[in-house]
Amino acid sequence: MKRFAAAIALVAIGAPARAEDAAESPKGDDGLLHQLASDVRAQLDAAGRAHAPKPPVPIAVKWKPLRIDTLDLGAPVAALVAGDLDHDGKSELYAVTAREVIALVLAGGRAKELGRVTFDGEPAVPASRDLVGAAVIDGDAVLASVSTYAHGTRASWQGKTLVGARGEAGFALCAGEHEALAAGRNYFGDAKTGFYGVRCRRDLIDPAGRPLHVRAVLELTGKLDVAVESCAAEPCVTSHFEYPNVGFAFEIADVDHDGKPELIYSAANAPGDTDVVKVVTIGGDEKRPLFKRKFDGEGIAGIAVIAVDGGEEILVVSRQFGSSRLNLWRLD
Repeated sequence: MKRFAAAIALVAIGAPARAEDAAESPKGDDGLLHQLASDVRAQLDAAGRAHAPKPPVPIAVKWKPLRIDTLDLGAPVAALVAGDLDHDGKSELYAVTAREVIALVLAGGRAKELGRVTFDGEPAVPASRDLVGAAVIDGDAVLASVSTYAHGTRASWQGKTLVGARGEAGFALCAGEHEALAAGRNYFGDAKTGFYGVRCRRDLIDPAGRPLHVRAVLELTGKLDVAVESCAAEPCVTSHFEYPNVGFAFEIADVDHDGKPELIYSAANAPGDTDVVKVVTIGGDEKRPLFKRKFDGEGIAGIAVIAVDGGEEILVVSRQFGSSRLNLWRLD
């Protein structure tokens, strides 16, 4: 805007005015200024349109669970996350186990391993009574943490090789957020105000195309508190939604790309009980889920959301009781 103002000022003072010019064309300067102002207004309007919110275009979702593959990764899975970190146009799936970060890609109807890196450094002392893991995409890297090691690892690609570097102590739960497990426990914080896990999405938009920030925290009671910050108007407004009996595996997505995020979660069942996965619209009727499926004889080890064709697909890893083998499912 300052450049346009300066241009108008230069036209006004750039050359000395002559009396005969003013006499012959009293409206000449006004016409030029008017044209410049019109040009400025047109460019500002064009810039405003270019930055105007773009509403999402919904896509049809067919819920058809399909087992993609059966895997043995050599250790229990503690966390999953997906992202296109090697910039080949296809998202990879990253599995955090008790010992490693393993990169997989879905190709030809199967899961193909691309590489793996081990956690580095000293073991966690005292160790958690249960396996706990976390994985967060941070730019071109995965920040992975697991309760068996004191430090996390930063996994990234150098060419076609997955490499790891020692990360910070504690757990990366969301971008820029680190927490430490309670000593020897499977939760963060203390026994009164602690929590089991956190998921964050800051890349979503509402039906009008304006930013949505979603944060879900699993409390020690098994209740999941979901905070949705909407910036459709100033100031931004945060709404809270609660879901009872949620298991350790949960994730946030906008599967149908309609600007109304979904919550995907497992049940808070005891080990050995048949697990269930539900998909509900956040803020909608929990008793009318978009999708629900029992996994007979299996527990849910992790849930990830992978970007595909303008929408998002849900990947679930289930584990048969008493077996080290994992089943990889696609739900939509």
